[in-house]
Amino acid sequence: MKMSLAWIQSHLEGSASADELAKRLTECGMNVETRESVGDDEVWDVDVTTNRPDAMNHRGLAREAAAAACGPLKPLAVKVAEGTTPVGQAAKLTVEDAQGCPRYCARVVRGVKVGPSPAWLAERLERCGVRPINNVVDATNYVLLDVGHPLHAFDLAFLKGQEIRVRRARAGEPITTLDDVERKLTAEDLVIADASRAVAVAGIMGAANSEIAPSTKDVFIESAYFDPRSVRLTARRLGLKTEASHRFERGADRAMARTAVDLAAELIVRLAGGEVAASVLDSNPDLPAPCEIPFSLSRLSAFVGCEIPRELTLRVLSALELAPHVAGDTVTCTVPPHRVDLELAEDLYEEVLRHFGYENVPSVLPSEAVKPGTRLGTWPLTERARDALAAAGAAEAFTYAFVAEEVEAATAGSPLAGRGAVVALENPLSARMAVMRRSLLAGLADGAGGNLRRGAERVLLGEVGRVFFERDGRVAEQERLAVAIAGKVGPWDAPRQADFLDLKGFVEALLAELGVSGTSWRHSTAAVLALGEQAEVVHDGRVIAIAGRLADAAAAVFDVPSALWVAEIDLDAVAAASHAPVFEPLPRFPAVTADLTVRHKLALPYDQLVAAITAAAPPWLEVVLPVVRYRGEGVAPDEVKTTVRLTYRHSERSLTQDEVNAAHFALMDKLGRELAVSFS
Repeated sequence: MKMSLAWIQSHLEGSASADELAKRLTECGMNVETRESVGDDEVWDVDVTTNRPDAMNHRGLAREAAAAACGPLKPLAVKVAEGTTPVGQAAKLTVEDAQGCPRYCARVVRGVKVGPSPAWLAERLERCGVRPINNVVDATNYVLLDVGHPLHAFDLAFLKGQEIRVRRARAGEPITTLDDVERKLTAEDLVIADASRAVAVAGIMGAANSEIAPSTKDVFIESAYFDPRSVRLTARRLGLKTEASHRFERGADRAMARTAVDLAAELIVRLAGGEVAASVLDSNPDLPAPCEIPFSLSRLSAFVGCEIPRELTLRVLSALELAPHVAGDTVTCTVPPHRVDLELAEDLYEEVLRHFGYENVPSVLPSEAVKPGTRLGTWPLTERARDALAAAGAAEAFTYAFVAEEVEAATAGSPLAGRGAVVALENPLSARMAVMRRSLLAGLADGAGGNLRRGAERVLLGEVGRVFFERDGRVAEQERLAVAIAGKVGPWDAPRQADFLDLKGFVEALLAELGVSGTSWRHSTAAVLALGEQAEVVHDGRVIAIAGRLADAAAAVFDVPSALWVAEIDLDAVAAASHAPVFEPLPRFPAVTADLTVRHKLALPYDQLVAAITAAAPPWLEVVLPVVRYRGEGVAPDEVKTTVRLTYRHSERSLTQDEVNAAHFALMDKLGRELAVSFS
C-alpha cells in the first residue's frame, strides 16, 4: 500500500525523521518495504496486514507512529460551514435493509463548480497510486486515503426524486458500473438506489448513471457503514475489487462515517465552492456500546515471558486511543470502533508487545516441567504384536484412522466393530476422511486390493493400530491387530491359492506368540465376512478375534480382484488373556510319535476332537498336530477322515514301544465310546 511520508507527518506533532519513522513503524508490524524520494517527499510501500483496516490510511499509520514514540497524534479537526437550507429539503434518505447497512450518512453541497484539483492534492493522490479525476471526486478519494473511510459522490440532479434508497437488488436487476461494464445483480446484493433504479453497488462501486460530470452543480455525498460479509460476497461474485470494497470487507469504522462525510463536504467547498446544506442525513446516529477488555499487568508479563514496564503499557494503549483505566493490577481498555480486530485480552497483549519489541523478549525455554504423554494400557502388547507380525513374515501397514462413511459401513458388520457408535468428525478434510474407523480391515483391504490390482501374486499385510467408538458422548479407543492374506502361498515349486486354513494357522501363530492359549474356534455370521467361510475365536466366553474371507459386498467397495482372507484381533481382550512365556528346559529323553486316523462326522470341530484326545491320553502326551483331512472315495458325504500325529514323551525316563502301543489303543477305545468315531 503506497503512502506519502509528508502526509503521515502532517498528522503528527514533533519532527521525527523519515528514517526514525520508517524504522519504528517496521518494528511495530507496519513493514515499510520500499522508500522512493519524490521531490521533498517520500513514497513508501507499507505492508499492512489484512486484519488492520484501521491502518490502511495515513492517519492510521500516524496513530501507530505515535504509539511508537514518534510524536503525539494531532486532533482531527472538522469545521463545516453550513448554509441555511435544511438538507431534508434537498434530498431524502431511506434505509430499507438496516442489517446490510447499519449506518448511512449523507450531506448535500449545492452550487459547486467541477474542475481540475489543485496541484498539491493531485500530487498526493498520484503518489498513492490514485488517478486524479476532478475536484469533487478527488476530495472523496483524498478523505479515503486520509482517514480510511470510503465515500461516494453522486450528481444530485441525476438522482430521480432526489432520493436515496438502500435496499436489496431485484433478481436480475442490471447496473452499469463506473468501469462501463453492465452487470446483473441478485436478490442477495445490496444496492444504493434512487426512486426507480440502482445507482451504486453498496460498498463497491458507483454506477455511470449518476457520476459527477463537468456540468454537475449539486453533489450528494455518501458515507456509510456496510456489513462486511455482504460486501465480500457481492464483490467476489461480481469479480470487482476496489479501494472501497478492500476496506469494507475487513470492517470499516462505524463512527467515522459521520466524520468522513463532514471532512469531504468541507474539502469540496474549499476546492469547488458551493454551500453545504444544514445538518446531515443519518440513518442511525446511535453507536453500539463500546467493548471493554480488562487484563492483568502481571499476566501480561507472564504471557510475554519477561517484565513489561507499566509506564510503557499505558503509554502505548493511550496512544492507540484505547483509553486504559487502571485499578490496581487490572487495566480496562475501551475498544474504539476503528479497531475491529480487538476482542480478547491476548489481542491487547499483542498491541503492547509489538511496540515493546519482539527482539527484546529473551529466548528462554519455559521453566514448567513437561509431563510425559499417556499411552493405553495395552502398549507393551502392541510392541509384541508388531514383532509377531514381522516374525510371521507379514509386511506391516500403516493406514489412516479417518475413513469415508461408506468405507466404515462396509467393515462395521462384526462383533468387534459393534462395540460403540461411529465417531464423526466435525470438520473433516474431505469426504474420504469423514469418520473415525471402528475396524482396521478397511485400510488393509484397500491396501491389499491396490497391490493385487498392480500385479502382486501374493499379499500378506498386517497392522497394529487403534479403533475408535462413541460411548455415552465420549470417544473410546482400543488397540487392534489385523491381517490380510491373498494370492499364492506355499513353496515356489508348488504354489496354491490361499484359503481359510492358511489364515487360521497365521492367527493361531500370532495368538501363541502373544501368550494366549485355551482358545476355541466357532462358526460366525459377521456381515463383513462371507457366510460359511468365517469363524470367531473365543476365550473364556469372549470373542477376541474374527477371521474369514472378506464378503463380496465389502470386497466390491475396495475393488479387491480376488479372494481376500482377513482377520482382526482385539488386543484389549488379548491383554487380559495373555500370560508371560515360561521357560521350559530342553527334553532329556526321546519322543515316540504315532499317527492316528479318525473317521468322524463332518460336524465335529477339530478343536473338540483334539480336546477329547488330550483328555483320553496319558499325561505324557506332549502334543497333537494335524497331518491331513480326507474326503472322497470310501468316505460318506457327511464324514471326514482326520489324521493327527501324537507325540509321547516322559519327563523322567524313556518310553518303551509297548507302553506307547498300550496307551495308544486305550485312547482309541475311549474315543470310540465317547465320540462315536471309528478308525477305519
